[in-house]
Amino acid sequence: MFPQLLLIETSTEVCSVALSRGDQIICSRTVKEPKSHARIIAPLIQEIMSECSTSIGKCHAVVVSEGPGSYTGLRVGASIAKGLCYGASIPLIAVSSLELLARIAVSGTNKFPPSTILVPMIDARRMEVYTAKYNTECKALSQTEAVVITSESFAEELSKGIVVFTGDGAPKCKDIITHPNALFLEGEANATGMLIPALKKFKDKEFADVAYFEPFYLKDFVAGVTKKSLFKKPEA
Repeated sequence: MFPQLLLIETSTEVCSVALSRGDQIICSRTVKEPKSHARIIAPLIQEIMSECSTSIGKCHAVVVSEGPGSYTGLRVGASIAKGLCYGASIPLIAVSSLELLARIAVSGTNKFPPSTILVPMIDARRMEVYTAKYNTECKALSQTEAVVITSESFAEELSKGIVVFTGDGAPKCKDIITHPNALFLEGEANATGMLIPALKKFKDKEFADVAYFEPFYLKDFVAGVTKKSLFKKPEA
């Protein structure tokens, strides 16, 4: 069977959708526009469906990035993915936002020694990133965690060999992690990076529960506090 999958990635400032048939991406759209996911995600999906002369009803599953990442972005992605699955009565597949970054890092012409450690990073606040360690086959070597980056971060891994840092959280670490074994690779979240793990989960029937699926936020949402008082002080 050659499944047709709709892939949706909204864990960062990038909003990305792709359509696959079998093991090939046949169409994709990517827009990097902060805080615009809710406005542009549906039109992007409509565009690729129209371009490929297909519909959500002809897809075998919807794939969504499960996090960690932007609270708002993940909620938008999860909401539209679940809505499409409900409407078309097709399953939902969730893929780690960090694993897809690792997949992108080893794709194409990028070749690394087998001992290389991949460290995809998603930007959090200040010097904090969401991250985990992977090997070159994109198998997780550690749990996902929020890490405050210092000059000692990943010192043990760096002492043993090459460590590749990638994702939108990596650039802000470049001036802090200066070990000669540290390699910083440009890479942004993209729906195409979900295809390989999504196909494996589809084959194994490893589907998320559409009714109860929630993104992996890692940290609770923290709303900004207005500087203006909500209530006027009573006049004397």
